[in-house]
Amino acid sequence: MEQSSESYIYQRLKNAIIKGYIKQGTKLVETTLAKQMQVSRTPIRGAIRRLTYDGFAVYEANKGTCVIKPTLQEIKETFFVRQQLEKTAARLATETISPEQIQELQHYCHEEIQTFENRDIEEFHRINDAIHLLIAQVSGNTVLRRYIEELLNRTKIYLILYDPFQTTPLNPSIKEHQKVIEALQAKDPDAAEKAMELHMLSSYESMEIPVLPEDYISL
Repeated sequence: MEQSSESYIYQRLKNAIIKGYIKQGTKLVETTLAKQMQVSRTPIRGAIRRLTYDGFAVYEANKGTCVIKPTLQEIKETFFVRQQLEKTAARLATETISPEQIQELQHYCHEEIQTFENRDIEEFHRINDAIHLLIAQVSGNTVLRRYIEELLNRTKIYLILYDPFQTTPLNPSIKEHQKVIEALQAKDPDAAEKAMELHMLSSYESMEIPVLPEDYISL
């Protein structure tokens, strides 16, 4: 029962963070949340632990666990590093990718279209991860794959928070993925690298990140 409560609370808190009901930087206080949700502190503690593990919250010394509040500079730098790594992975993948792996990528793209039409954001990101991780795996560089996976998880949080997924009529990543796959199929390293570079740039630029004015004061 406690485990099912934990999952339910985790989902509620995650949705509240995504929708902005719980503001970024807010401290997640177990006693307050337990009282509000009318449960014990045990499932609250487990839900907060899961939010931290998934990147929606972070533990800060002398403050406790708070909802993440990434800066524009942090987001920009993270996407830049991911772009450099994924460009390299795409280039390397052209040397070893098989027809079966191309077919697998194309299958993912078909699923991606369906999940976007259904506006299933969690499934959409799962498929997106699968596409990028398969290309990283095909690169043959295990260290490169590990770092790409780490940055993929971090940037996914940014996209969930700031990407206008539910309102945009078209998602450019679908066609961008297809261009990467076409370059991989042609075994063209320059085209694969360029297609991935443009895709990463588009992902960053598609986000609607609020920029506060210089004279903004938060109390």
